[in-house]
Amino acid sequence: MSSQMMDSTLTAITSLSAPTVTFANDKPTEQGPKFSHAEACKGNGQPSAMGYKAEGQKSMRRWITVGGLTALSILVLAIDPLVFGRGKTMGGFLASLQSYSESGGFMAEIVLMCTLCTAALVLRGLSGSAPTSKDRAGSVSSRKAPPHSTSRGVAARGGRTAQGTAGVGQSARKGPGTVAIAAAAKCNQAIDAAAREGNFEKAGAALLEFERCGGQPDVMSYNLLLRCCAKMGDADGAERWFKRMEARGVRPTLCSFNTMLDACAKANRAEACEAWLKQIADRGLEANVISYATAIYARARRGDAVGAEDWLTRMIAAGVEPDSVSYNSVIHAYSVKGNVDGAERWLKEMRAHNMETSVATYTTLIDACAKSGDIVRAEKWLAAMLEEGLEPNVVTFSAMIDACAKAGNRPQAEFWHEKMTESGVQPNAHSYSAVINACAKAVSSDSAEAAERWLDRSEKAGIPSDVVMYSGVIDACGKAGDAERALRVFHRMRAHGLKPHIQAYAALARPFSYRGDWIKVEGIAQTMAADRVATNEYFLYAQLVAYAVSRPRQQDRAEQCFRKALAEGIPANDHVVGALARAVGRARCTELMDELCNGRGVPPPPQRRMGSGGSRSGGGTGARFDGDKRESRVGHSAV
Repeated sequence: MSSQMMDSTLTAITSLSAPTVTFANDKPTEQGPKFSHAEACKGNGQPSAMGYKAEGQKSMRRWITVGGLTALSILVLAIDPLVFGRGKTMGGFLASLQSYSESGGFMAEIVLMCTLCTAALVLRGLSGSAPTSKDRAGSVSSRKAPPHSTSRGVAARGGRTAQGTAGVGQSARKGPGTVAIAAAAKCNQAIDAAAREGNFEKAGAALLEFERCGGQPDVMSYNLLLRCCAKMGDADGAERWFKRMEARGVRPTLCSFNTMLDACAKANRAEACEAWLKQIADRGLEANVISYATAIYARARRGDAVGAEDWLTRMIAAGVEPDSVSYNSVIHAYSVKGNVDGAERWLKEMRAHNMETSVATYTTLIDACAKSGDIVRAEKWLAAMLEEGLEPNVVTFSAMIDACAKAGNRPQAEFWHEKMTESGVQPNAHSYSAVINACAKAVSSDSAEAAERWLDRSEKAGIPSDVVMYSGVIDACGKAGDAERALRVFHRMRAHGLKPHIQAYAALARPFSYRGDWIKVEGIAQTMAADRVATNEYFLYAQLVAYAVSRPRQQDRAEQCFRKALAEGIPANDHVVGALARAVGRARCTELMDELCNGRGVPPPPQRRMGSGGSRSGGGTGARFDGDKRESRVGHSAV
């Protein structure tokens, strides 16, 4: 074989471009072998309904340079029919190339020349690129593809290469079916590209335009749109595309149903998710581990541990073996409610079934401890995680800091934040917010200053400005009674282009309300109205307290404020009614309850803080009551 022909053939192989997207079993995958279902899940154990990709994703992102393979390995690949049987995707095909490049082989030189030409054409077809004029000279004739086969390139259909070769100088034949499939593949690439950009409207428009021009989208086209809706948690949009797919005669696949399950789960529609799971069996399809894991997660994210356990039981009864993601979801169900005992019990079940624990497993357990403020158990599980050789990530450390914040232990929260940075883990907005929340929980003389200091640190670290972070600092200032600092941070937030939400406004109003500065609170209410932020019961409570603490009391303003709030649909809870009673008097409050709230009872007055001599500690505008302080904290934590 001439060296010139060898060089030109290898050049053709090495110049191949990677396809934008490949298709396997009606599922969009990135280049590379499919990877394990556990690895395809997020840190919280959420399953992905588009199919669990697996361990090879990272390795296949490092595109295998075909020119680096030896000619001998390509030869063995070409003559081994089992390779084409295993190569379900472009990734699988290239994985076979890689393995054969290590084994090598030997054949006659003339056979090697033919093999190189064939391999160049096969690979160019798999990559989706059009053959050049040089390629056409030795092109391989393609078998006519089935009308509903999925796109895997022009030269390979149904998992095997075309049989036989065309004569020198002849072009590969292109029948109507091949052209239609190529057009659908091009449409799918446009949809996928738009989806990757986050432009879901453009993705939908691409499919509609393809339909308008007379094209026939395949099941993959609609599945891509279903996946777009699932990412947004748009169950209604996903259902519309699903119905459109069926109306145009395209038969949904199991992947289509699993994506509908995912969309409903993300939309917090567990019942709808379960209805779609039932449809899988009704359509003659067999639900797989993804189907059941998604139904389990739909219940788990609500904290419905009973429902999650029930679906795990059904999964086993159906003969589908649960995986670690399924168990992680049940643990998550207990974590949502802060039930550490239940979460630990299912970890034992998981180990009893020889399921491999992961970072997500331990992070979920630590999060359960965080919700109950159990620092000791949270640290115990973090230590167990390290003993297994698992590296905590930013979510793990943030959950640990959350546990400290819940317990009001600021020094420990700051310790774990420093430990995270020492471990080389980059903090994020959540981790900084967790420390700021610890400052707000542990009210002290310097808690407001400490909270603002952590805000400064986050900005110096390049963390994007976050409304939650600023609101946490304002909350810390409000609980410490530092109204001026709270107002300064509020203006600083607006200067960063962030729009405060109702929680920030309620936290800002609190320190002024305890001073009885109703004028300032009303000014904050006007700013809030200008920003089109609706008031709620927490802001109403702060405003009524301002009228009550003011000297003299603002009875008429308090009553007008209360009437307006009821008209806007704000509920009159015990805190609100109690503040109203202090502002207008219990007798008048009882009359208002009879008139406006169907005779609702007036709660008893809060216990007032007493001085050393048994008298009230202050009676001016700065007077404060333990009951007020307790109620305001409860209210804000609920927000």
